[in-house]
Amino acid sequence: MSSVSVIVPNYNYAPYLKERIDSILAQTCQDFELILLDDCSTDDSRAVLETYRGNPRVSRIVFNESNSGSPFLQWQKGFSLAQGEYIWIAESDDVAEPTFLEESLRRLTSDSSIQMTFSRSVYIDAEGRRMKATPDKPALYEGDGVYEGRRFALQRMLFRNVIYNASMVVFRKEALKGVSDEYSSYRSCGDWVFWFDVMVQGRVAEIPLTLNRFRQHPAKVTVRADKSGQNLAENARCVRHMLERIPLTPLQRQCLRGRMTKRLNERDVCGKELLKEQYPDLYGGSWRDTALYELDKLAGWSGMRA
Repeated sequence: MSSVSVIVPNYNYAPYLKERIDSILAQTCQDFELILLDDCSTDDSRAVLETYRGNPRVSRIVFNESNSGSPFLQWQKGFSLAQGEYIWIAESDDVAEPTFLEESLRRLTSDSSIQMTFSRSVYIDAEGRRMKATPDKPALYEGDGVYEGRRFALQRMLFRNVIYNASMVVFRKEALKGVSDEYSSYRSCGDWVFWFDVMVQGRVAEIPLTLNRFRQHPAKVTVRADKSGQNLAENARCVRHMLERIPLTPLQRQCLRGRMTKRLNERDVCGKELLKEQYPDLYGGSWRDTALYELDKLAGWSGMRA
């Protein structure tokens, strides 16, 4: 049995599939099975995936007869098929450096309390060219990069989802037992809930190496959801889920409300007043809340980092 189950959930990403799968097959660590899933794509994805049938690393190729409508339902299908001790959800439009799996397993196997690892990433465009913007904040790296999960969640997950791309993560399959099914009901932000539920079960290891190439293009689900304003409602649901398991001080709650209110006010989306009515504890802040949040960014009183 392979140590790692690599799940590639795909929907209409035929132009990127070969580069993605080849980057997995080229890993320096070869102790993995590869599970290829297609959610009833309408492009040439099926033809591309079929070229890998018979590869010794490929354990399953599954084509849906109808589209599930959710990337997270595809995650669940992959989990049900996974035989490995560890799981890597390798999104079908991203690319991995050859040592990604080796570096991830080195940390996971060194300490049984580590539930998940994540590497740094670089943005690439639709043609694979490196972009100038970076999604990471290396200055937040501490010590040996291993953190108690609840502390990590409090400091770095409430303000934003720092585990922004599934392709940069490897986690223990055993951790699925402690993950709420709530994440599968989201359209775009379910990963935020999922990673939170994994990390609070133990420790988190941050790999200070850029081992993942995170592709940016207009067809991404997160891009479409962000334009519609759907992300703001889902973000609030995610934060409420986390607050059920991580108690905050009054100061921390006020800073959180200030950040989320400021973010809502700055966005050009419809339904702002409805969001304030639905989530007054998060989006209904006053100018005092947003001012406190801005001061806290400099002073660090809350211990939470944007």
